This record gives sequence, structure tokens and C-alpha cells, in this order.
Amino acid sequence: MTQNIETDLTSGELLDRALSNIRHLLGNSASTLQITLEVLLENYGDFDEDKKIEFIRRAASQVDMQQHLLVSMKKYSRSVVNRVQPMNFNSFWDGWVQEKREALVQKGIQLRVKSPEISDYIVMGEPKVLNLVLNEVIVNAMDALMGVDDPKIDLIALASDSMRVVVRDNGKGIEQEELKKVFIPFYSKDNDSSGMGLPVIRKLLISMGGSISLDSSPDLGTSVFIKLKQVQHNKESK
Repeated sequence: MTQNIETDLTSGELLDRALSNIRHLLGNSASTLQITLEVLLENYGDFDEDKKIEFIRRAASQVDMQQHLLVSMKKYSRSVVNRVQPMNFNSFWDGWVQEKREALVQKGIQLRVKSPEISDYIVMGEPKVLNLVLNEVIVNAMDALMGVDDPKIDLIALASDSMRVVVRDNGKGIEQEELKKVFIPFYSKDNDSSGMGLPVIRKLLISMGGSISLDSSPDLGTSVFIKLKQVQHNKESK
């Protein structure tokens, strides 16, 4: 079942869930910081220098986390492409695929590619931003393939009334309940992740007139569907 958060969640619901995640992260950090400082103050005279430094570092780590959260919020709010313009998708695709092919070969991942059958297809976008978007999707796919026998990634570009890019892996997949949350800002099961990768690229794609959705099943892999807005539909090259 494909989970397209653009249709499954309204903007208001998405905002409510994002704010809930922020409150949770900040609340936990603030409580930890408060307890750490209280213990340090109550025992300052009894602690040796090493113990004092340990508690100061604990407090500093929570301040760093809060600062990281603020930076992530700023990054998300600014995730808009202001200079969207017509770009030749085929030229972009050929260069990007070649770059990814070399990187995936080094990782022992088999790459299968299907390029557009229509030449000189023009989409609305910004090459650097589209490169960032697709790189984020590829990195996620590579992470999902860790420990998988015979890892594969398919890159498919289908040109019709819009350009549709599919990135498919045969990795570990995503549970359905988790799949519903992947585009919610600041949601992550990984403590080392800010949970902002997919929400940011979704916002960037929307600002270019595009969209993104996912289809995934545990142990069967994940498919990411990206749609880019068409500018000009040229005739099929002969």
C-alpha cells in the first residue's frame, strides 16, 4: 500500500504532529538538563573535579541538542526553491545516474536503470536541488540494503504527462505504521537522526511543483515515487 502523506495527512495534521514531536524532544531535553544541573548544584562541594566536568558535559550535550533542533527547524522553514525554472531532465538524469553507478559499484550494490524513452524532456526544477533530493533517497536505499544478500537498486524514469522517477530497493523495508510517519518533521526511530531528511525533500519537491510518495513492505523493499512537473512534452526521438 502506497502511503502518500500529501493526501493521507492535511497540512494542519502534519503541523500538529510536527509540533508534538518538537514538544517531546524539547521536553525530554529540558527535563534532563534541569535534573543534571540540580544534581550538580546540590553536590558541587562534594564532587571532585572529574565529576564536576562530567555533569557539565552532560548539561552541555543537552544544550547542543536543543541548538541542533533549532537549526533543523530553521532549515525546514527555509526548504523552498525560489528559483524554479525549466531544466532538461535527460541531461541531468544521464549525469546523475553515471555518478551513482560508480558509487554503488564500490558498495557492491547492483544498479539497474531505465531511462526516459522521450528525449529532451523539460521539467520545472533546479538541478542542485533535484540532485540533493535524489541523493537523499539513494542514501536511504543504501542504508536499507545493509546486510542484505544480493542488494539491488532500480532507477526508473518514466516520461508521460509528468516525469515520474522511481527508486526501488530490495532492502529491509518499512513497517506500515512507520511508513505513515516518514514525512512528519522531527519524527525518527533513530536517536542519531533528526528525522528531517524526507520531510525536507518533500517540501522542496512541492515548491518545484512535484510530489513524493512511498510504497514499502518489511523484508520486500521500498519504492520511492517522485513526480516532477512537465514544462514541454517533446516528440519521441527516433
